[in-house]
Amino acid sequence: MTKWTLGYRYPIALTISLAPALTPMMVQAAPFEAPPATGILDSLCYDYVPKIEKPASGQDANAQPVEVDADRLEAKQGGTAVYEGDVKVRQGVRKFDSDYAQLDQKSRDVIAIGNIYYNDGQVTVTSDKTLKSNLDTKNSELEEGKYQVHGSPVRGFAKRVVMTNNNQNITMEGAQYTTCPPGQEVWTLKAGSIDIDQKEVFGEAWNASLWLYDYPVFYFPYINFPIKDERKTGLLYPGYKQSSSNGMDITQPFYWNIAPNYDATITSRFMDKRGLMEQVEFRYMPDPAHAGILYFENLADDKQYSPSNPSLASLSDGHRYMMNVRHGSALMDGSLRFGIDYTQVRDKDYNYFNDFSPQVGTQVDSQLQQSFTAGYYQHNWNLTSEVRRYQILSPYALLPHEMLPRIDYNYFQQGKWFDLAWNSELTKFGYNSGSATIQQAGERYTATRLHLAPTLTVPLVDAPGYYLTSQYKLMFTSYNQEVPDNLVSQDRSRFTDADSKQLTLKEGTITRTLPSFRLKGGANFDRPLDWYDGKGTQTLEPEFQYLYIPYKNQDEIGIYDTTTTRQDYYSLFSDRRFAGLDRISDANRVTVGLTSRVYDNVGDERLRLAVAQAFEMTPPKVRLYSSDPESTNARSLLSFEGDARITDEWFAHAGTQYDTSEGEFTAGNGAVEYRTGKLTTQVNYRYIKDGNLDYRYPTNTALAEDLSQAGLVMMAPIADQWQMYGGYYRDIKQDVNIDRKIGVKYDSCCWSINMSLEWHNQPDNVTLKPTSEKVIGLQFEMKGLGSVGTGGRSVTLDTELLPYVRPFNLKGQQ
Repeated sequence: MTKWTLGYRYPIALTISLAPALTPMMVQAAPFEAPPATGILDSLCYDYVPKIEKPASGQDANAQPVEVDADRLEAKQGGTAVYEGDVKVRQGVRKFDSDYAQLDQKSRDVIAIGNIYYNDGQVTVTSDKTLKSNLDTKNSELEEGKYQVHGSPVRGFAKRVVMTNNNQNITMEGAQYTTCPPGQEVWTLKAGSIDIDQKEVFGEAWNASLWLYDYPVFYFPYINFPIKDERKTGLLYPGYKQSSSNGMDITQPFYWNIAPNYDATITSRFMDKRGLMEQVEFRYMPDPAHAGILYFENLADDKQYSPSNPSLASLSDGHRYMMNVRHGSALMDGSLRFGIDYTQVRDKDYNYFNDFSPQVGTQVDSQLQQSFTAGYYQHNWNLTSEVRRYQILSPYALLPHEMLPRIDYNYFQQGKWFDLAWNSELTKFGYNSGSATIQQAGERYTATRLHLAPTLTVPLVDAPGYYLTSQYKLMFTSYNQEVPDNLVSQDRSRFTDADSKQLTLKEGTITRTLPSFRLKGGANFDRPLDWYDGKGTQTLEPEFQYLYIPYKNQDEIGIYDTTTTRQDYYSLFSDRRFAGLDRISDANRVTVGLTSRVYDNVGDERLRLAVAQAFEMTPPKVRLYSSDPESTNARSLLSFEGDARITDEWFAHAGTQYDTSEGEFTAGNGAVEYRTGKLTTQVNYRYIKDGNLDYRYPTNTALAEDLSQAGLVMMAPIADQWQMYGGYYRDIKQDVNIDRKIGVKYDSCCWSINMSLEWHNQPDNVTLKPTSEKVIGLQFEMKGLGSVGTGGRSVTLDTELLPYVRPFNLKGQQ
C-alpha cells in the first residue's frame, strides 16, 4: 500500500521513565503545532548553529581521497607516521584538526592530541584532550569533548565520547545536553550516559537530572529527547489551567503514531470539580483522496450533576459525552466528492459546549450542525446534494427545519456576447419531532421545494473604464406544503395576518413564478496625486443598478431557510433582500454608489471610501412573516464603508448605516490599529440599534436593545524578551464587561514562560443567567526538551468569547 504522510503532530519534546521497566513517556507541544521540536532556528538565537553538510549526490564519503597537511611530518620505524603543528585532515565533507596526530599504517589507528576539531557535516566535536580513531572502522573515542549537532541547537559536553558505525552512533558518558546558546544555559540536562543514533528521531539518556542554572530540579532514571523534527509514539505536553467552573483542569495526551497515514491521540482530562474525562482523536488518510478525523470524549459522571442543579436537571444522570466525525473523499480526479461533518452530544445536554469548550463541531445559534454532502463537478456544471440536520443546545429554541436532502444542479455557459446560467434546487424540509423543546408544543409545518432559475446575462457595454450589463432571470418555485392542525404557537403567531387574524399558511401545492430584470453599470476615473513621490493615483468609481421584480403575495409559504439580511454597501447592489428562497422580494429600485480609492507609488491601496443608497420607486410589499408590517420607506439606509492605511503602522476602518428618513444611525463599527515590530494595539467599537446580544443568549428577547460595545486589544514588548498582551471588551449600553484578558510572556532562545488571567461571562443555555468565569493559565517551556502548561508557543489577541479581527480589507501588502 502506498504510504501518505499526515500533517505532522510535532512530537515529542521529552520522554520520561520513572523506572527502567516502565514505558517511556513523552512531552510535546500542542497538537498540530508548527514549530520544530528542537526550537526555531532564527538568526537572533541560533546563528552559531552550523548547517548540515552532505556528500555530493552519488558520492561515498568513505571513498573520497584523504588529504593531510601539517607543519612537520616524521615517519618512524614500524610504519608509524607522526604529524605535528596545525594538523589538518580532509576527506570530502569531513574535517579534522589537531596539534598532534599519530597514524599507524598497519592498524590504521589514529591518535590525536590538543586543539582537536572534528566535523563530518552532521556533528562538530572539539576537545583539548585526546582522540583515538580507526580509519577503516571509523570508530572514534574522545576525552572531554564538546559537541554541536548541525541544523539543530542541540549541543553539550561529555567526559567521554564514543562514535561508531561511521559516526552514525554517538555515546557520551558524563554528558550534558542543552539547546540554549553559549553563555545562556538556563537549563541543562546532565546524564550518566547519552546515546544518539542520527538515523532515529530521539536520543536516549540514563541517570539524568534537569538543572535550571546551577540548581538540580528533577531526576530521570531514563529520558529521551528529540534530535529530529518527526513524529513518535509517546506522551504529548500536559496542559494545565485553573477555572471557576471546572477548578483545576489538567490534560495529559498520549500520541500513538500508528503509521505514516494513521495516528491517534488519547487524552485524559482531569477536572477536580467535574471528574475524569477521556478524549480520543483518530486521524486517517489511506490515500490523499480519502481523509478524516474521528473524535470522541466521555465524562462518566459529572460531579456537578444533581437533579436540583438547573443547568443539568434535564439529564437523568451525570453521564456526558460528545462525538465528532469529519471526512472527505474525492474520486475520479476530484470530480466526485463526499463529505461528512457530524457532531452530537447527549440529548438535552444543553450546556456541554459552555462547560467543556471542545474545539470541534460546527455550532451556529445554539445548534450543532450535522451535515452529509456529495457532489459531482465538471468544468461548466455540477450536481451536489446535502443532508443537514441539527441538534439543539437550548431548551427554549424552536426546532429548525432540516434538509432531508437538498439537491442542486448548476450549469454555466459563456458565449461571445452572453452568459447563460441555470440554477436549480430540490429540497425536502422536515424536522426531528422527537427532540421537542419547551417551545415545541405542537408540530411544525414541512414542505418539499423545487426551485428553477435560468439566468441570461448580456453585456451591453464593455470598454476600458466603464461597463453596462443587463441580466434577465426567471424564478419558478413550487412548494408541496403540509400544515398540521396542532401548529406550534410560535409559528401560528408569526403567520397570522395582523388585519384579518387568519392563518396565512396554506396546505398543498403552492407555486410562484417571478421574472427579474437587472441593469448594472459603472465607470472608473483616475488621476495622479502629489502624494507618494508624485506617483500616487486616486480613482473615482460611480456605479448604479436598476432592479425590477414584480410583487407576488408569498404569505402562504412557510419560512424554511430564509432570513432578512442586514443592509450594507455591498448588499444594496444585490438582487436579493432576503437570504434564502422562501421570500423573493418585489423590487422597483435604483441603487447608486460611489467608491474612491488611493494607491501609492508601488500600487498598494492606501485608502478606500464607499457610499451607497437605494431608492424605492415602489416600496416593497413582501414581508418575511405575515405578522410583520409592510415597509413604507422610500429610501434604504445610507451605507458607508471606509478603510485606510494611513502610514505603514497606522490602520483605520469605519462603517455606518444611516436612516435618512428617521435621521438616526442604525448601525456602525470602527477600528483604529497601530502595528510596528512586536507592538500591536487596536481600539474598536460597534453599534447596532435594537440589537440582540446573541453572544450570550440568542433566544433571550429580554436582552433585545441597542448594542453598543467597545474593545481594546494590545500586544506590546515591555523589555527585550518580555511581552505583554491583553484584551478588554465592554458593552456600554448594558454596562457589563464582556471579556477581559491580560497576560505576560518571557521568551528567550531556549525557554519561555507564559502567564495569563481572563474573566468572561460564562453563558448558561438553561437558566439564561451568566456566571462570572475566571481562568488562570500557565505555560513553562524548555525549547527542545519539553513544555508544561496550556496553549502553544505563541500568544494571540483572541479572548474566550471574541476573536481578534483585522477589518482592514485593502489590496496590497499590509
